[in-house]
Amino acid sequence: MLNLNGNDRCYRYSDMLPYRFYTRKKIFNYYTGLSFFIFVWISRLEKDEVRLMRHETIHFWQQIELLFVFHWLLYSFFYVLARAKGHCHWIAYRYNPFELEAFDNDPDTEYLKKRKRFAWVPYVKQYQAILNQDLRERVPDEKLLRWRKR
Repeated sequence: MLNLNGNDRCYRYSDMLPYRFYTRKKIFNYYTGLSFFIFVWISRLEKDEVRLMRHETIHFWQQIELLFVFHWLLYSFFYVLARAKGHCHWIAYRYNPFELEAFDNDPDTEYLKKRKRFAWVPYVKQYQAILNQDLRERVPDEKLLRWRKR
C-alpha cells in the first residue's frame, strides 16, 4: 500500500490503475469505452460512466492475468474465429468470452473486489455453444455496421 500526501487514506496500486482518459466522441465512432494496456478511455457520451468503468476495469484485470499481449492475442483469436463462422462484428465482439464476463458482471458493484483470477475461462464454453447458433436476430439495428453512402 502506498500513502500519498501524508493523508490517513492509503492507496493500493489497484486504486490508481488503470489510468482514465475521457473523450467527447465515441471511440472509433462505435465504442463508449476501451481498455488497452494500463489505460482506459471513456466517452463522455456514456450515460452510466460508473458501470462502464467497472466493465473496462474487468478487461484491465483480464489483461494483467494474461500479461497484456496474450490477452490481445486470445481476444483477437476469439473474434476472428466468430467472424470466420459467419457472425457479424457485433456478435463476434459481444459474445467474446472476455466480453461475456465483463457484461455479465459490470452491474455488480462488488464484483471487482471478489473477482477470482481467470474468471473469464468458464465463459469459453458459452462462447463455443454460441458459435454454432444463428444469432442474427439478436443484433440490434443500431449495432449493425453499414457502409456509409457517398
